[in-house]
Amino acid sequence: MRRFRFRSLLVWGGLLLFTTGFFLRGQDGNTPWQFAARVQVLPALLRWGATILFFAGTALLAGRFYCSLLCPLGLFQEAVHGLGGRALPGYRPCRILRYLVLAAAILSMAAGSLGLLNLLDPFATFGRGVTQILKPLLVAVNNVPASISGEPSPILHHLPAAPVTASAFLWTSLFFLALAAWAITRGRPFCDTLCPVGTFLGLFSSSPLLSVRFDTNACSGCGRCERVCPTGCLSSGEMRIERDRCILCLSCLGACKTGALRLGMPSAGEGLQRRGLIRTVLGAAAALAFSGIQSRVEISARSEALPLAVLPVSPPGSGSHDHFRRKCIACSSCVSACPAGIIRPTLSAWGASGLFQPRLDYRYGYCQYECNTCTGTCPTGAIEPLSVEAKQRVQIGRARFDSNACIVVKRGTACGACAEHCPTQAAHMVPYRDGLSIPEVDCALCIGCGACQFACPALPKAMTVEGLRHHGTAKRPEDAGEGAVFDPIEEFPF
Repeated sequence: MRRFRFRSLLVWGGLLLFTTGFFLRGQDGNTPWQFAARVQVLPALLRWGATILFFAGTALLAGRFYCSLLCPLGLFQEAVHGLGGRALPGYRPCRILRYLVLAAAILSMAAGSLGLLNLLDPFATFGRGVTQILKPLLVAVNNVPASISGEPSPILHHLPAAPVTASAFLWTSLFFLALAAWAITRGRPFCDTLCPVGTFLGLFSSSPLLSVRFDTNACSGCGRCERVCPTGCLSSGEMRIERDRCILCLSCLGACKTGALRLGMPSAGEGLQRRGLIRTVLGAAAALAFSGIQSRVEISARSEALPLAVLPVSPPGSGSHDHFRRKCIACSSCVSACPAGIIRPTLSAWGASGLFQPRLDYRYGYCQYECNTCTGTCPTGAIEPLSVEAKQRVQIGRARFDSNACIVVKRGTACGACAEHCPTQAAHMVPYRDGLSIPEVDCALCIGCGACQFACPALPKAMTVEGLRHHGTAKRPEDAGEGAVFDPIEEFPF
C-alpha cells in the first residue's frame, strides 16, 4: 500500500511538473523545464541524432523506464485511471499494431513528413492538450470573476486570451476525451498500442539488465499483480512478464503479498532469448534507419509548390520553412511561450506533412521587437536560440502595401498607423497629394514582424505580411532608433 501511494505521488508530481512547464517557462536553457523537455525521446533525436544510442542503451539497461516517469502522456493516462478506480482486465497479448505504427512513422519521416509523428508523439500531444484545452480553461476561470469584480484585485488579474486555434482545439479535445475514457478501463493503452516512442524503446527491452522478475516458488497464483499492470504485460498464470512492454512502474511489486516479484538483475543461467535477440536487431536497424533519415533526408522543397500569397510566417530562429517543417513536432512549446499570443498551431498551413505546426498569425498581435522568448523554448531545434539583437535583424517575412485599400487613398484622410508602429522604419510615409502622405515599404529594412499589419485600420488590410521561405538579415537603418513598441494585447484605437 505504501508503494502504491509513493507511485501516485510520483505520477501526480511528474504530471504537475510538465503541466506547469508549459505555463511557466524561462528563456534560460539550463532551467529544470528545459532539461525535462529535452530528455524527451523524439525532441532529443531531432535535435541530436546521436542520442539514439543513449536511449537504446538506457532501454538495454532498465527497459522502458523513460515511459514510467518521463513521458507526460503516460503519466496522464495513469493519473486518469487512478481517478477512475476501475480494476484492469489483466494480461493482454501484444498487438502487432504497435509495430505497424512505428514502421509507418519511420517511413513517413523518410518521405519527408512529420505528420504522423506530430499526431502520435506523446510529448507533442501532451503539449497541445495543455495549450489548447487546459490553459484556455484556466484563463477563463480566472478572467470571469476578474471581469465581474470590475475593480483591480491583488489576487485576480485579467489575463490575455490563450492562443487557441479551432482545428487544434477540436482535434485535441476529441483525442483527450477518447484517451481518458480508454485509460479508465485499460490503464495505459496508448503506451501499449499506438505510441511509436514506447514501441521503439521496447525493441531494446526484451532482456534488460534491470527488470521485474518472478520467483515461481513464492507465487501463490492470486493474480493481484496482473490486475494492477497498466500495460497488461504480466501473466500471473504463466508467471511471465513481457519486458518489452513493461514500463517498470513497479505496481505489481506493491500488489504482491507473497514477495514473488522482485526488481533485480538476470540470474546466472538467464540469457537473451531468440525472440528478444530478433527484437534487439530490429531495434538497431530502426535506430540506424532513423539516424540515416535524420542526417540525410531533406523535405523535397514542397514549400516551393505553395503559392507565394499563402506562405505562412515561421518563428524567428527557424531559419527556413524547410528546416522548420523538418524539425517541428507541433509540441506547442513556442505557442505557450509567446507573450503576444501570435504563434498558433495550424491544421493545414504547412500541408499534410506539417499537421499542427504553428505559424505567426498577425490577426492577434505582432512579433514584439524586444522579445526573443520563443527562440529559447524549442526542444527539437526547429527554432534556434537568438539574442535580442540578432532577432531584431532577422527577416521572417516581408510587408506588402496595397494602396487601393489604404485609408489615405480610399477616404482621402491622413493615417500613418503602419509607419508609426514600424520598429525598423521599413514602413515610412512619403508625399502623396493634397498635403497627405502615403506609406512606402523599404524591403531591405523590413523584418516581417507584422506591426504594420496589426496596426492598419483598413479592412481589408492595406499592409499585409507574407512569409519568406528562407529567412534573411535586414539592413540597419542609419537613424532608425528603437522604433515604436506597443502592447499587442491592447486594441488599436481606430
